[in-house]
Amino acid sequence: MKTPLIYSFTLVSFATMAEQSAIILDGKLSEPAWQKAMQYSTFYQVVPATLSVHKNKVEGRVYSDEKGMYIGMINYQPANQRQKQYNLQDGFMQADFNRFVVDYSGDGSGAYLFAVTLGGGIQDAVLTPQLATDYDWDGAWQSAFYESEDFWSIETFIPWHAVSFRHKQDENGYSQVGVSLQLYDLAKNYIYGSQKQTTGNSDFYIEMPKVQVKIPQSQQRAFVPYASYSNNFAANDGEANLGFDFVYKPNHHQKLSVAVNPDFGQVDSDEVVLNYSAVETLRTDKRPFFTQDISVFSIPSERNTKLIHTRRIGAGSDDQSKLITPIDVAARFVHQGENLQLAGFAVAEDNLASNAGKDFYAGRINYTEQTAQQNWQTGVLATKTKRPWLDRDAFSYAWDSQYQSDTWSGQIALMYTDVTEENNSEQGSGVSFNAKYEFSINTSLSANYFRLDERFDNNDLGYSERNNWRASEIKISHAINTKNDWFNRVLQQASFNYHTDDNGLKLTNNPHYLVNLNLENGGQFETVINYYAGAWHDNLGYGTDAVYLDDNWTTRFMYISPYTGMFSWAASYQNDQEGLHGRADQYAIDLTLMPHSNWRVVFNNYFRTGDGWLVANQQNMITEYDRDYYANYIKISGLIMNNLEFSSTFQWASLKAKSKDVYRVFEGDLISQNSDTSFDDSRFNLQLKLRYKMGAYSDMFLVYGRGGNEFIERDLTQNRFATLENSWQQPDQEFVTFKVRYLF
Repeated sequence: MKTPLIYSFTLVSFATMAEQSAIILDGKLSEPAWQKAMQYSTFYQVVPATLSVHKNKVEGRVYSDEKGMYIGMINYQPANQRQKQYNLQDGFMQADFNRFVVDYSGDGSGAYLFAVTLGGGIQDAVLTPQLATDYDWDGAWQSAFYESEDFWSIETFIPWHAVSFRHKQDENGYSQVGVSLQLYDLAKNYIYGSQKQTTGNSDFYIEMPKVQVKIPQSQQRAFVPYASYSNNFAANDGEANLGFDFVYKPNHHQKLSVAVNPDFGQVDSDEVVLNYSAVETLRTDKRPFFTQDISVFSIPSERNTKLIHTRRIGAGSDDQSKLITPIDVAARFVHQGENLQLAGFAVAEDNLASNAGKDFYAGRINYTEQTAQQNWQTGVLATKTKRPWLDRDAFSYAWDSQYQSDTWSGQIALMYTDVTEENNSEQGSGVSFNAKYEFSINTSLSANYFRLDERFDNNDLGYSERNNWRASEIKISHAINTKNDWFNRVLQQASFNYHTDDNGLKLTNNPHYLVNLNLENGGQFETVINYYAGAWHDNLGYGTDAVYLDDNWTTRFMYISPYTGMFSWAASYQNDQEGLHGRADQYAIDLTLMPHSNWRVVFNNYFRTGDGWLVANQQNMITEYDRDYYANYIKISGLIMNNLEFSSTFQWASLKAKSKDVYRVFEGDLISQNSDTSFDDSRFNLQLKLRYKMGAYSDMFLVYGRGGNEFIERDLTQNRFATLENSWQQPDQEFVTFKVRYLF
């Protein structure tokens, strides 16, 4: 047998973590304290959900002391059946890994998800009461892993002060904390869990195993100053910034956060997207102030509708003089009682010379009740956005409630908006409802109803795909677990939906059928069939009147290779009817190369070509295009040395659209126009980033960025690479940013 090797990766470390502890994080689980820990010895196969019992596949242990909670797992996988790989924080985990969910309150009011790969990669996220996962949250915790010939193991440490939670104590001072453990076996795409439920089951919180712990009462303070300097070569200027964040926790269930001149600039660029639809691209937010305790403000709403979309804060100024508006101050307070949660935040942007900054406010009250068989919550959310430059005040309100049992789950939200601009006031309303019944671990039936009236407007602080919309859907999901030489699970999903505007005008309905095969070699094959019933399209953009489109079909096939080895790939093909009389073909191929366990190269390509792309150019003027759309994404990432990460991301999107027919929309009819609206749109973005991790919220970043775009009307003769070369040589942005922050 080879001599065992120890690999350890420290995500973050507080100064208090360096104090003497009964457990030293080296991944071995060799300290005597682990023998006193709660033992998890029985695991169930939950994907595919055969629920077969395994007592020699995984072991889990949970231990706690006055500093925090320690979770260890031992995975009995032979060396030739493992995949070892590092990933950047919250990146795709292409390795065997352990995942665990911790519900500190023990009542399903929310939880935190953590994952550690064989190789040192990590993920963390917030799990909302609705069992939705938000990976924008980044926590302060440590992990290490150990590898031998017959098994590999991980140890993690989560300080009590790393998260906010409430806990109920019995007469002896003990609290019940929910802890669920999993092993993801990459070679087979199998998941083994310490409970029979996954986060896809409504009774996940209810059935979560509980650990009895003593959580000490203590106060914590954190002071995180930052300094940054950015030199913009395109504008030939530089900018330096100083600011700080201060956090005070009088106890575990109360937290005050204050940020003065906070660094709300991001060191990660957004994805390059050429979006010509009337639906705004929904962006995530990794800014630290907005990722902490954000689940307290979440409400259950369908169709991505949010009353709080934090990317609105610090966005472009109302006078359009700033693409990013500086923030003067931000504050948030959260109180989590035994049954009652209270939370609020306020953010004030810089007023600028024209008084074009905005102010944002939000308040939340939530009540939770849990028994052994069910979980019930209800609450109220209110927001206000003040926009003096527009003489506009926007309010939004919501009442929401949710219920979970071993077979039923349901969520409802009633929403209301009130917007006043220049003495004109407009009110709108909305409702979101969904219910789900689980016949078994493999079969479920769900239904949802969603409505926003035509005056509903939450876009000052929130997000919605559109208003003036009614949508209802019934969806059934059924998995068949089998065992043969080809596949081990067949997952089938079918949905039936009906859409109208708020006045009853029939919009596009798209019932679909999906089949996913989990292959025995670890790969996957999937096919999807969509039918789009003939209906009116009233959201083409620019306020264009509705246009009627005939029935059409879409068929998509996708194959994902096994994730093991140095190379993996995925490919898909889609064929569909589009526009008035056109067809389109869509191709995608993703390639991943892992030349070393610390390095990963991703090369993704997407190409769509068709002759029926329909888009509005101005109000009641639409064009059907012959168009070719190509998108390319290349990312290289890995560890240069311990705690020093490097990533390089290049994104390029190119759209060539030749006008085939131009129409004026008049009373539902299309009147042909003699005009040419052809165009060529090309955009790229490059980012090179070094990150040195010194500890919890303590990092140094050095980032180089370059980006540009070129838009050409009516001339499509220039090839794609020549257009890219032109925009590369004359970039719209080119900068270097240095940033350092440190936790005291």
